Amino acid sequence: MNELITSDQLAEELGVKPQTVRLWRTKTRKGHPSGPKWTVILNNTIRYNREDIEDWQNKTNNPN
Repeated sequence: MNELITSDQLAEELGVKPQTVRLWRTKTRKGHPSGPKWTVILNNTIRYNREDIEDWQNKTNNPN
């Protein structure tokens, strides 16, 4: 099963403010979201899948 984490947990792991993570959900870069893919679960709660975070980090570090 894939691990889901909160915006606050993601921010802490990446060393950014929670506001930055929230901003990534609304901003795009070259037509693509600035941050990792996110999922809405019960009651409009946002969660991030660990695999999606890793994919995003790999694409961010290796844009080709």
